[in-house]
This record gives sequence, C-alpha cells and structure tokens, in this order.
Amino acid sequence: MDRFYELSKDTVTDFMDTFSKKVFPTPIKFQFIGDSKQKTLIKLTKLSEDMEFVLDKQIKIIINEDLMNMYDEESIVILFEQEIDKIHPNIDTGKIKIIKTDLNTFSSIVNKYGVEKVARANKVEELYQEQKDDADGGEFIA
Repeated sequence: MDRFYELSKDTVTDFMDTFSKKVFPTPIKFQFIGDSKQKTLIKLTKLSEDMEFVLDKQIKIIINEDLMNMYDEESIVILFEQEIDKIHPNIDTGKIKIIKTDLNTFSSIVNKYGVEKVARANKVEELYQEQKDDADGGEFIA
C-alpha cells in the first residue's frame, strides 16, 4: 500500500464542515493529502511561497484516515479545530502564519488543577514575557 493517497470526499467534507464554522477574514485554499503512516490524525502546515504559486494553495492538510476511523465524531472535530486554530491570516498583507498552541502541558497537570487554572498560569507567563519585551514598559497585571 502506498503511503500517500487522495483523501476521500467524506474526509475532506468533514474537515471543511469544521473549518466553515470558524471565521476567517480572507479565503484560504487547502491541499489535502492522505498519509497512512502519519502518527497523528491531522497535521497542518503552511506551504512555502514557491509551492503556493505552483499549487495555488496555501495550507497543506495531511490526514491519516485509518487513524480517523478509530476516533468518535466529537474527538475528530476537536482535533480538526485544534489544527484550524493555528491558522492566523494577516488582514493587511494577506499572508498566513501558523502559530503554536497557547496551552501545552501534561494531562496529569490538567487533571490535577483543571484546564482553566492551567490556561491562566500559562497565559500569565506569556503576558509577562510580552510585557517584558514591550518597549512601552507597561505594568504587569496577573
């Protein structure tokens, strides 16, 4: 069996249904690829400028459909949304940037403290760094 393949129309439709529930200021074109050896359900990456030109696409979406068949519908939507939320278009330039997740931790920490407290702790750390780097020297507020 080949590693890379064309995704089924149902899989592309499932992704696009999830994507269409989000609001983006500019249209985004996707290149879909199936990967039977990918260890995660979905992986989203920005195409290089030369590949954008060649393919007339901006974002590459790779999905492992074998793995997808093991997930329930809600988990698929969560994982799709998690990747979609990484897409950040610049309204002024039209360029697309892929950002890192804003909550990266261990499940044991989330189980112990709850997602709200862990997210707040991570956000405070991020805000501190932003304010520290800010030339205005704004006051740090936790």
